[in-house]
Amino acid sequence: MKQKTTFFQQRIYPLTFMLAVTIACILPTAFLHLATQEKATSNELSFTRRAILQASGVTFANTPSGIEQAYLNSITAKDGYYIASTPGGKRYVIPAQGPGLWGTISIMAGFEEDGKTLSGIAIVSQSETPGLGARIEEPWFTAQFKGMHAPFSLAGEGATKKAGEVDGITGATRTSEFFRNLVNKVSKDAPSIIQGA
Repeated sequence: MKQKTTFFQQRIYPLTFMLAVTIACILPTAFLHLATQEKATSNELSFTRRAILQASGVTFANTPSGIEQAYLNSITAKDGYYIASTPGGKRYVIPAQGPGLWGTISIMAGFEEDGKTLSGIAIVSQSETPGLGARIEEPWFTAQFKGMHAPFSLAGEGATKKAGEVDGITGATRTSEFFRNLVNKVSKDAPSIIQGA
């Protein structure tokens, strides 16, 4: 004989069980989030400051205290950009972001005192394909922009580079194009951003 299920067994028990499991999962996650939020914010600030220092060419010890000390001694925040005091003179660092293949690419672009020559580029964040497009963070890629003027174009693989040409990343042509476009845009906007500095 088949036993008849009650309303409680059919409806209330599953809902009560799901609620208990949800609460049991959410509480530890919320606690961990709140317990680590201050450290995460501190790390994010340190990472951004390191990118500003790298883009401006300021030397620093790559430790949290070294980054903080170099930043406080050399960088002044302005409205929409940063000014770096270096032995070679002033440099300007402009934050910029643009589309990538899988998400937004955020960079710090450093400029010499003329506002046109790049002193460096540092990646703040990106979500490109690991091993392919994410190679835009590799020092060889960002270093090739240093000392150059926009507009930039991508050189064919193995081709002799002309003025304004940079190497793309093999297998990540679209990411290379997005990055080049972002650097060209921030370079074009730089004089009006730092005007009067």
